[in-house]
Amino acid sequence: MEENIQPLNQYYQDHHGIIVHVTGYDHDRQRVIYRRAGYEWECAAPKIIFRARFKRIDK
Repeated sequence: MEENIQPLNQYYQDHHGIIVHVTGYDHDRQRVIYRRAGYEWECAAPKIIFRARFKRIDK
């Protein structure tokens, strides 16, 4: 199965004030791909969980 990832360049913040950089959205698996500052690997979370934990910010 080929991944269908839409590239993104957006920033979100959690309730602790931590900012993450969203780099993509996987349509097939409905997951958000993002990076945390100082963290070596990409993170991924289901869209419904990501939307509950993060709010979009302008940067």
